Amino acid sequence: MNNDTTILRRALAANAAFSGITGLFSLLGAGPLSDALGPPTWSLRALGAGLLVFAAVVAIEAREPGRTGTRQIIAADVGWVIAAAIIVGMTPAWLTDTGRAVIVAVTVVVAAVAAAQWRGLDAAT
Repeated sequence: MNNDTTILRRALAANAAFSGITGLFSLLGAGPLSDALGPPTWSLRALGAGLLVFAAVVAIEAREPGRTGTRQIIAADVGWVIAAAIIVGMTPAWLTDTGRAVIVAVTVVVAAVAAAQWRGLDAAT
C-alpha cells in the first residue's frame, strides 16, 4: 500500500466513523435530539438508520478503495452538502436555531471529508 492509497483509505475511514457515530446518535437519541433540533423523531431515526448503512458501505470501500465506489461516496457527500444548504436556506419553522447550527457544523465536516476523499482519489490514481 502506497502513501497515496493510505490518504484515501484514511479519508474513507474518517467518513465511515463520522457517519456511524452520527447515525448511532440519531437513531438512539432521536427523542432528545428532536426536542433540541426540531425534526420529528421518526425522521431522525430514519436518518440514523440510513447513516449506519452508509457507514458500513464506506467502511467496506475503505478496505479496498476503487475509483467508482469512492466517486459514488463523494457524490453522496456532495448531495448531503447541497440538501443541507437547501434545508438551512429554507429555514423551516420546525428546525430550531440549534438544529440549523448542527446541520451547518455537520455539513462542514462532510464537505471536508469529501474534499479529502477527492484529493486521496486523485493522488491514488
